[in-house]
Amino acid sequence: MSLYIIAGICLYIASYAFYVTFSHGLGHKAEYLQLRRFIPCAILAVLPMYLVNESLLSPQYLLSFLVGVSWITAYPLFYYLTYHKISSDFGFHLDTVFGLYIIGWLISLKLLVQALNIFPAITLSLISIMEYMLLALPLFQASYYLLYGTCVSTGAVTMIFETYTNEVIEYFKSMPLAVRIGTPILNIALLAGFLYFNLTSETVITAPLLPNLAIIIAVTLFLTYYLWNTKKGVFIRTGLIELVLDVKDYLKQTKSYKTNLAKRVANLNVTQTTPFCEKPATFILVIGESESRDYMSAFCDYPYDTTPWLKSKQASENFLLYKNAYACKDQTVLALERAFTEVNQYNDKKFYESCSFVDIARKAGFKISWFSNQSHIGAADTAVTLVANTADTAEWTKLHLNQVQYDESLLGYLKQIDA
Repeated sequence: MSLYIIAGICLYIASYAFYVTFSHGLGHKAEYLQLRRFIPCAILAVLPMYLVNESLLSPQYLLSFLVGVSWITAYPLFYYLTYHKISSDFGFHLDTVFGLYIIGWLISLKLLVQALNIFPAITLSLISIMEYMLLALPLFQASYYLLYGTCVSTGAVTMIFETYTNEVIEYFKSMPLAVRIGTPILNIALLAGFLYFNLTSETVITAPLLPNLAIIIAVTLFLTYYLWNTKKGVFIRTGLIELVLDVKDYLKQTKSYKTNLAKRVANLNVTQTTPFCEKPATFILVIGESESRDYMSAFCDYPYDTTPWLKSKQASENFLLYKNAYACKDQTVLALERAFTEVNQYNDKKFYESCSFVDIARKAGFKISWFSNQSHIGAADTAVTLVANTADTAEWTKLHLNQVQYDESLLGYLKQIDA
């Protein structure tokens, strides 16, 4: 018993020390609260192995231990490294709670499967896949930090939701050959390791079976509810998952943009102070994205003449070049969301409550057609797509895998417009 007690104490002290070290601005009340809270967490992390008198160095325990420790450390560590100099108050105690409890839960499941002989090959394989998936999230966070030098943020999660398959494939192809080859090999090896060690581990229960088995069942049921409850479970309150759910909720709110159209424009009045033209006419607004003036010779002193035609028009009275223009956000969708609507970095308006330039044009008597060379994103409609869908006509060119879609393909759509 002493070995299990020592292991539990070490796990408790290490977890609490990590939590305090990589939090910021904790009050004494929060410190004392977690000092007590982590005790049952550490106990349940080692209790199942004690009840069957199994070695804590057993591969199946070490695998679950690896998963738990990765959850304890990943998000709090990378968040601290990113924000500790600019944020004065943060702490992620529930990541520690989840990490410790997930060790006990996974081990309890494995022990029950082996003790009761519940289709062990199939069940242990499923548990192995689950462990692999749980470990994949902290590994993703580590990879993201190594690539970008920052923890996973709201913008990153939003971008993932708004990325479609072709972009994922293009991004993967742009990576170095070693990464493209190494990533799938690493994932296959990781999954194979989980399968091998879990399927080949044999637990010999030397302790009294029925009483201890009943305790393990009780621990499993308690942790299943406490960890995975969809309303107040620990999993949905960990740092990364809470961030993902917040972004998902935001995207759900933005989808109400079109349904709120009538309400938005009810009190919108548009007055043309100067008539645009004497006869009916067509106005064409061209919107480009993912461009920087820092690489355009017409806007800055760039060593190469990258925009010769535009540069030649600088002196023309028909051209206005805004050489001191800045994007209001550092990602395309978030910047366009603010460029297209009333939302900006100086007000508290919500995107789905704000009028867009399409709403204003319609009120001014225009008929609006929207043609785009971007993919029409389905499950997670971006703000750009939502604004586009309020136009009278909205069409997108089709993006096919391994087929380049040049912007001039949009010219064909102009034939639909009465010149």
